[in-house]
Amino acid sequence: MTDSATTTNLNIPFPEPRNAQELVNLVQTTITQIQDRFGQMSDSIMSRIDDCGQRIDTLERNVAHVISQRNAQ
Repeated sequence: MTDSATTTNLNIPFPEPRNAQELVNLVQTTITQIQDRFGQMSDSIMSRIDDCGQRIDTLERNVAHVISQRNAQ
């Protein structure tokens, strides 16, 4: 490398480690960031699944209501 920092696909610069301890620290920090991001994404996905479930429940109730009205005619 020609510079003292590497970049990720997100263009976030990381200082190039100068020794084993800096490498360990960099890896630990990166893993923590990945875990945090994964947790956020997981929470977001679960929230969307809950929202979809509620919409499906509402749709089922509305369809059942329409069917019962249709049968009553």
